[in-house]
Amino acid sequence: MDASTRGVGYNHLSNRDRNVTAEFAMNHIALESQDEIVTRFVLSLPTDPQGSVLELNGQAVAWVVPAVSVAANGDEPWTDATNERRCDLIDRKHGTGITPAETAELAALQEQMLRFRQRFAPLPLEDARKLHQTLLGKAVQAQAGS
Repeated sequence: MDASTRGVGYNHLSNRDRNVTAEFAMNHIALESQDEIVTRFVLSLPTDPQGSVLELNGQAVAWVVPAVSVAANGDEPWTDATNERRCDLIDRKHGTGITPAETAELAALQEQMLRFRQRFAPLPLEDARKLHQTLLGKAVQAQAGS
């Protein structure tokens, strides 16, 4: 897919984007809740942008890449260029593949896109919940009447 056919609007999410968004819902693990030795080990790992591979018995068990910094107030810019980079990484991930560092970058871009969408076009979940309750009530009434 080239840039001319790819949606760059803030609220554009194709089915593929929705799947990738779910795929990159990362687990957040608070180091302060881990044993001190684990915290010291994690903090001692190299911060090379290309990341590190943790191995056990010669087998890779985890990629560790530095976290991408996020604006403290969550007000990072979302531009067409940022979205284009995100889409390019998605295409490459499902095509030729991407590096561990690019995987982390894609995850960060997905989270950034979701924060942007939440700020400027939040999903109307409360309205949907009210409608759901209304419909459930009508269904109960309909069953009681029959």
